[in-house]
Amino acid sequence: MSLIPDDQLEYKLLTQEKIQEALNLQARTMLQENLAIGLGMFEEAGAPEEMRTVFKEVIKDGVTLIAVDKRTNELAAARPKPGEKDEMEVFVEENLKHRSTRQLVKFVGDIESSVDIFHKYNVHGAMELFYLGTNPRYQGRGIGLKMVEKCIELGRELSSGSMRRYSFDDDPVEQHTRPELIYGVFASNYSQRIADKLGLQPLNEVRYEDFTFAGKKMSERIGDLHKTARLQVLKF
Repeated sequence: MSLIPDDQLEYKLLTQEKIQEALNLQARTMLQENLAIGLGMFEEAGAPEEMRTVFKEVIKDGVTLIAVDKRTNELAAARPKPGEKDEMEVFVEENLKHRSTRQLVKFVGDIESSVDIFHKYNVHGAMELFYLGTNPRYQGRGIGLKMVEKCIELGRELSSGSMRRYSFDDDPVEQHTRPELIYGVFASNYSQRIADKLGLQPLNEVRYEDFTFAGKKMSERIGDLHKTARLQVLKF
C-alpha cells in the first residue's frame, strides 16, 4: 500500500463550504458500499438519493471528519458520526420511504444492538463510526486507516473535555455525556482490517449469506470477496 504523505492532507472537521462536496463524495462511494449493494439499493429507483437525506441529517451532529488535499483543496475522504440513536430512529420513521434505505439503517442498528456495549464496558456515552468514504482518486494510499485513527483521537478529545462540538453556525452543540468508547459496523474486509489494526475489539459478526432481501441473498449481490459485517469497539 502506498501511503500518501501526511503533509499533503489536512484532517479536520467538516465545515459549511465543504458540505456539498462531502455529500457528492458520499454518493460516489456508496456505489462501492457492501450494505447498499447487498440490500439492492441501486435496484430501487430513488433509494440512493434518499440515502443522501440520511447523511444530511448525520452531519448536523457537528462531528464529521474530512481529509482535504492541500494542493488542490479536493476532498479525499469523509467520515460522519450520527447523533443520538432515538433521534435517528425518529428521523428514519418520518423521512425514509424506500425499503432498501430503511433496511440498511435497520441492518446496522440490529448489529449494533446485538451487544449492550454500555453494560459490557460500564460506560454512559459512546461515539459511532457511521460511514467512511474515500474519493476513488485517493484510494489505496492508507487514508482510510488514517481517518479512523483521527476519529479515535477526536473521540478521546471529546471524552477528556479538551474539545467541544460546534454546529455549522458556530454554536456549541449540547453535550450531555462524553464518549467513553468508539464503535462501528465494519462491512468489508478492508474496513475490518483497519479496525483490527487499530485495536477495535470484534463483538459480533454476521454473514451476508444468512440475509435475504428482495428475493436475493446479500452475498449474491456483494460477491465472494466480502463475506461479513462486524461490530467492533474500542474503549478510550
